[in-house]
Amino acid sequence: MCLAPPFFVGVLWLSTLAGLGQAPVFTNATIVGGNFKVQILIASNATFTIQTSTNLTSWTSVGFQTATNNLMNLVDPRGIAGFGRQYYRLLLGGGSSGSQVKFNFGFLEFANAGNYGAGSTPATTFPVTLNSYSATFGVQNDTNYPGAANIFFTGPAGSGLTNSPANPDNSNTNAESANYQSAYVTNPFIAPGGTWVANYKGTNETFSVPDPQAASRVVVPYPTVTVVGGVLQSVNWVYRDAATGATLGGPPAYMSNIQVQVHGASSAGELYDSDQLTPATTSNVVASPVSWAAVSGISMAYGDSLGNNYVISFGGPASGH
Repeated sequence: MCLAPPFFVGVLWLSTLAGLGQAPVFTNATIVGGNFKVQILIASNATFTIQTSTNLTSWTSVGFQTATNNLMNLVDPRGIAGFGRQYYRLLLGGGSSGSQVKFNFGFLEFANAGNYGAGSTPATTFPVTLNSYSATFGVQNDTNYPGAANIFFTGPAGSGLTNSPANPDNSNTNAESANYQSAYVTNPFIAPGGTWVANYKGTNETFSVPDPQAASRVVVPYPTVTVVGGVLQSVNWVYRDAATGATLGGPPAYMSNIQVQVHGASSAGELYDSDQLTPATTSNVVASPVSWAAVSGISMAYGDSLGNNYVISFGGPASGH
């Protein structure tokens, strides 16, 4: 089936499903809110692993679902932007949400956008451009998560990462999940699309990643701080064009969320992280007391519709600049 060129979606079923006595029927395929949606008529009470591919060679498991009333509703939340071709297939079998190991992959793109000095708004020189990136690999519902030094990233040719271990300083694990981040890459400073591999517990997990379009997805959430009695009270911002510095009427359409991060000196670590906020939000009250003199920087971190994240940083009074 063909939907809204240049996006093409293919769906198929595997012979392992034949024992169910009912071949799946894909119907009502459509684009809703920029996301691909399809209904699948299939035998009830069977659980299927959903896999995606852009080339019919490398497949990535993205979730699972149990059919009820002979019906499954599949919605791909990543959106069709950046995908030229996308294929979906079903594999019989899959665990519960508490038992099946799930993986995700994405990028962090970084830019330095100025310094506060003694003021409440940062001094910024436009254009603001990206200067580095790192790859991220997330794991959920596993046990005995290995340390970062045991996770290795390999990207396509020219990515700057070949069997490169994760960075322990920026990776973390807990009882339910782990998030591993690669070393920072400055050459190239923008992550490329293509075939990416994360080696996890000795197994290569492969991801077919569309072009992140990072250079065209840079915006500057320009933050003004309110400080009373030496204590940081709130952060308020407007969106400015990264190339010209012009104030925009609102967030760009590709933005999916935004977060305020307040950094201290290396020994102090993070002083404050807001919740993930909607892109339309333009202010955040700092919920816990933070001494403005101890702030080494403020980062405005936002996600986009391709699942990647951008960190636009501003030096604070403790940054030494």
